[in-house]
Order: sequence, then structure tokens, then C-alpha cells
Amino acid sequence: MPPTAHHFTPVYPLHEPQHSFRSKQYAPPRKRKRQQGNDDDSDDSDTNVEPLQPVQSHDINDPYRVAGWPENIPLPGSSFPHSPAVKPKGRQLSSDNLQKELAGLKPPLYVPPPGEQDTTPSLRRHHLSVLTTILHTSLLKHDFVRAGRAWGMILRTDIMGRPLDVRTHGRWGVGAEILMRKFSPENIIDEQLYNKTIISDEGFEAAKDYYERLILQFPYQKTNPNAISSLTFYPAMFGLCIYEIQQKCRLAYERTRKDSPEVEHSDSELGLNGNQEEETSAIKRSELASAASLAARMDELMLSPPFDTYPSLLQLRVSIALWLADLYRTTADLDDDDDENKERASMERAKARRCLDRLKAAGVTAPQMLMDISD
Repeated sequence: MPPTAHHFTPVYPLHEPQHSFRSKQYAPPRKRKRQQGNDDDSDDSDTNVEPLQPVQSHDINDPYRVAGWPENIPLPGSSFPHSPAVKPKGRQLSSDNLQKELAGLKPPLYVPPPGEQDTTPSLRRHHLSVLTTILHTSLLKHDFVRAGRAWGMILRTDIMGRPLDVRTHGRWGVGAEILMRKFSPENIIDEQLYNKTIISDEGFEAAKDYYERLILQFPYQKTNPNAISSLTFYPAMFGLCIYEIQQKCRLAYERTRKDSPEVEHSDSELGLNGNQEEETSAIKRSELASAASLAARMDELMLSPPFDTYPSLLQLRVSIALWLADLYRTTADLDDDDDENKERASMERAKARRCLDRLKAAGVTAPQMLMDISD
């Protein structure tokens, strides 16, 4: 079987190899052969024979046949041998798709109606909307027990497999308000003494415990300084403590005035006035002790950054310092150790000025009322 040529063997015959002069010089000499007698006959016969054509095997050497391309069709363009790009099928635009594309432009060229913005029905979102409606309706009706139940169900709701974040949309404040009002006294004896603004001790404790949990759950992070964290919860909790102290003192004053009836005899009146002054002095001392304890806790917190430069805490500390200075000065008039209390009052005013200086250094303008009182 003759050797088979390669598929990419050229169609045209190759030229004979060229030899250099040096190879010809050292090549062995060739002897000339004698002409035979029948050369003339062969020459005569050759004149009548057609010239030989180089025979090529198209089955092997023809690249057109190898490629499967007919010879009568011209070769493809410059992208050959790559096939042309397939054109994507045109997507039929419906009215809904067209509205979504127009609404997604910036600025949008189409704004869907409020009822058509979310066409995909979601039972969880509908359930959350119903619970939120019940929550706000109960708050408006001062039904804090039912509002607390709705709030608990909202906290246990998962959206797309994730629990609800209480920090979004200010929900954390709603939870604290419900806890404070949920334990309010129901048996109202005197409308003048007990009104809807009264908060029970259980409510204060529940709200403070709620804030403590939020502070531990969402600490301050340097990587996300603008997020709602302990920087937001600490001022709210300290403000709640101030409200608790002032409410207790106010109720104590009102009870003292209610328990001291008007009398006609001057001696009895002087005795009752003396007892009332002692009770008032005791209330002032209790208020001073509670305020000093709160100020000490704030000072301990504000020793480390970022709490030492946070504007809300600094402004709150200025208010507490001025409050303490007023309490020290008031108790100095009632007690014998007036020099010590006056010295502490001046120290609190100096601390208030230092906090105001920190506010100015942070680029925050303090309220004019605080600046006038501290001077």
C-alpha cells in the first residue's frame, strides 16, 4: 500500500532542491550513457503522445475537500473559521416590563401608583402590616397591654429568613415606651395626684433593663460609626433616669402638701410647718443622692472614647451638672454644712463649663439657656 500523504500536503508540486556550488564541486562525476539505436524510433513515437500532467490525489491533498467546502463557492470573510455571532432573540416588551424599566430609570419616567408598587403577594409582609396597624391603634387608645402583645409578635416576625431589626424606623423607642406604660398604676385614687403621665417603678425598671440589653446587643463599632448603637441608647437611658428621679420627688412633694391640712391655731400651724420643712429637706437630700449617683455613672462612662466627645452625652452632662449645683446650693441653705455644699456647687459649675468647651471643640453649638446658666 503506497504511503498516504498528510491532509495538509500542498496541492502544487514542490520545487526541486537547490544545491550549492560546493556540493556540486565535491559531488561524484556522472558517466554519460551511450545512445542506443532505437532512440530515433522512440523520439518519433514521443512526438505523437500527449504531454504528461502531474497527477494529484484530490482525496488526500485537496484542502477544500478536507474542509468540506465546495470549490465553486468563494471562501468566507475575515472571521473564518469562526462562526458569526448569534443575534439574541428580541424580548417582547409587555406593559408590566415596560413600566418597570421606565420606573427604574434615573430620574424615573414613570411612577406606579402606591397600590401597584409591590405586585408580588407576601403573607409575611401583610402580617407585619397588620401587626403594625394594631400596635399604633393600641397606642392611640392607651391600651399598652395589647400594644405589648403586638410588639412581641413583631419582634418574632422573620422577613426573608432574617429577624426584624428593632433599630429600623425608630422601633426601639416604641418598645421602651410600651414597657414604661405597661406597668402604670391602674387604680387611680386622685386624678390630681395620679394622671396618665405617672410611670410605675416596675415600668422604669423594665425600660432601663431594655436599654441595657440594647446597649449590649448593639455596641459602638468604628467600622460603622453612623449606625444606631450604644451612643444612641445611653442618652435615652440617662434621660429616663432623670425623669424617674424628678417624678419621685414631684410625687413626694404633692403627698407632703396633701397630708398637711390647713389649721386655724398658730402653734399647730408652726409645728406642721416644721414637719413639712423636714420632709422637704429629706426629699431634697434623696434627689441630690440620686442625681449624684447618676452623674458618677456618666463620668465613668465618659472617660473613654467615643463617649467623651459625643455631643448628646456632653449636653446631658452639662444639664446634670447645673442641676446638681442647684441642689447643692439648696441643701446648703437647709443644712449646717453650707460651706461644703457651696464648694461642691462651684465644682459642678466648673465641670459644666468644661463640658461646654468640649462641645465647642467638637463644633457643636450648645443651647443658649445652658450657656447663660453656666456663666
